[in-house]
Amino acid sequence: MTAIIECRNLTRTFGSIRALDDLSITIPAQASVGLVGPNGAGKTTLFAILCGFLHPGKGSITVLGHKPDSARLKGHIGILPQDIPLMRGISVHAQLFLFARLQNFNKITARQEIDKIIQLVNIGSLIKQFPETLSYGQRKRITLAQALIGKPDLILLDEPTSGLDPVAANDVRNIIQKLRHEHSFIISSHNLDEIKNVCDEVIIIDKGKLVRHSRIDDLIERNNTLSILLEQAAGEPLLQSIKTLPSVVKIITDDTKPNHLTVIFQADKPDQIQFKILGLLQQAGVGIVEFNRGSAFTDRVVELVSKH
Repeated sequence: MTAIIECRNLTRTFGSIRALDDLSITIPAQASVGLVGPNGAGKTTLFAILCGFLHPGKGSITVLGHKPDSARLKGHIGILPQDIPLMRGISVHAQLFLFARLQNFNKITARQEIDKIIQLVNIGSLIKQFPETLSYGQRKRITLAQALIGKPDLILLDEPTSGLDPVAANDVRNIIQKLRHEHSFIISSHNLDEIKNVCDEVIIIDKGKLVRHSRIDDLIERNNTLSILLEQAAGEPLLQSIKTLPSVVKIITDDTKPNHLTVIFQADKPDQIQFKILGLLQQAGVGIVEFNRGSAFTDRVVELVSKH
């Protein structure tokens, strides 16, 4: 199968509101794809349709070659919703065991499967507890474990690190990185740095329409920009020194982020201009936090949405 999701001219309305408007996308198998856009863009609606929770309306959509609500998808899709549906009064271990049994594991293989997932997600200290006694972040880790049972072909994650402390959020990102070549992932998130770090492709939607679907590397346009984050704002003399370099076209600054620079340049040998700018920063005694070729991913997404 070359495509894991095929969406053609999908339109979904709620009264007079078009949550999705003639949306067409194709997502290849074994891809990690970020789904991003502002609030009200249609992400939640599209996610609910992919999960089979919501009727698609007009147009067509297939997941693994079937309609999203098809019984044939049982065991082939893992879902981590933003809201965490766990049963009260039943231990974490019992819930995971029940879910594995519903995936057609027998009793022996169900125990083996959940033992493996418990170790992967690092929830061994939680398995005897009841969900209602756990924090939001702990419950989210349990739901992630549930989504991974059975090695599904496609895993849908809605805001997977929202509400997690930094250590737990990093653990979740590491799990996705570890599994991204074994499964297809669709990740809906407002955390654009997270999308950039764990996904190969990004789908940007706004007002229910497709803004851009591309590889993240292509979106960033690595060959003609430098994104520089400094420890403090660059003074005017330093900016003028950078502007006078022969290959520099312009410098973009933002009053709300005075320590961030985007340098646009034209050069056959981009490494040379990179070293020259680094030298000027060091001469000025300015500390460097980040220095990346390519415009900042967040800025690029905001730019595309603002032009839409």
